[in-house]
Amino acid sequence: MQQEEKPKFLKFHQGSVRSVAFSPRDRYLFCSGAYDGKVNLYSALRMELLMCYQITTMTLARNVNAVRFTSDGSRILAATTARRLGVVDVERGEQLLAYDNCAYGGRERSGLATDPVCPNMAVSIAVNGKGLTLLDLRMPLPLDFVYDLHESLIRDVCFLHGSWPWARGHQSSILTGGYEGTVKVTTMDGRVLHSFQTGHSVNTVCPTPETFNHCADDGFYSLILSGGEMVSSYVPDSGIQEHLKEHKDMPIWKLKYTSQGSLLYSACDGGVLRRYRRYPDHHQYLGEVYKHKGDIQDLDISPYDEYLITASKDRSVGVLRLGAPSHGWTEYSELT
Repeated sequence: MQQEEKPKFLKFHQGSVRSVAFSPRDRYLFCSGAYDGKVNLYSALRMELLMCYQITTMTLARNVNAVRFTSDGSRILAATTARRLGVVDVERGEQLLAYDNCAYGGRERSGLATDPVCPNMAVSIAVNGKGLTLLDLRMPLPLDFVYDLHESLIRDVCFLHGSWPWARGHQSSILTGGYEGTVKVTTMDGRVLHSFQTGHSVNTVCPTPETFNHCADDGFYSLILSGGEMVSSYVPDSGIQEHLKEHKDMPIWKLKYTSQGSLLYSACDGGVLRRYRRYPDHHQYLGEVYKHKGDIQDLDISPYDEYLITASKDRSVGVLRLGAPSHGWTEYSELT
């Protein structure tokens, strides 16, 4: 793996940056959403701002607390504190449509996910924070609502691959993490397929990136990570297998694996980005990567593991070049 470069901090927001996301189609394109009501588009290759889209109006502040690209990379979804979800065209920078009263309006980073298979399906945290809003972006109104899925606020949501044992036959299963420590796997219509308790508060959930296996030839187990007061690793049919406590009393806000699943990055209060190496039965702490002046709210990694981006309360977006792409004639491999 090539040596990492020094991180750069892009300061094009006038408010706390709540969320960042890479485009699944363009290896260098990423966006950020912040508490100034703006969605910014950047090029990681040139480390520069490409476009700024204003979500707010003069009469109503719609501060952005979550952004995601659709799986075809053509649209950006932005959840706002005005309970509105905006859909922005990437090429033209225009708002295509908006869904009112379908997103959680809290001040913290909200959960938002787009289906990796179908570019028209998305899910956001419902207005009360305890349920889900299902969206078909071809329709002018929300597709469905799932009420009171958790007893407390849902902190994070993502789509789960159909190879997981409870998701078989349900290609678009949804993984949610409640702040009280409950993690649930549900179908698109809200039927609970599986749930488990982590034993600590949960701010983010993160399944391993590969298709599910109980124990592959290389000995790696697929697992679900839950981050909050600490990080716990849940292995299906085995329960909680590991706790990571390097963050001490700092809440974890986001966990993200590289595409090969060999490295794990964590973002937390205090502005520290940490790195772990994944082994078949545990994660080894490798140390701090870099630090923001404010708490890190979100992070993402480019499709070929070239760049890592972070969103911070210090109003900046951190960009770090990790190394050469993990594909093609310049690809690298990591020995574990």
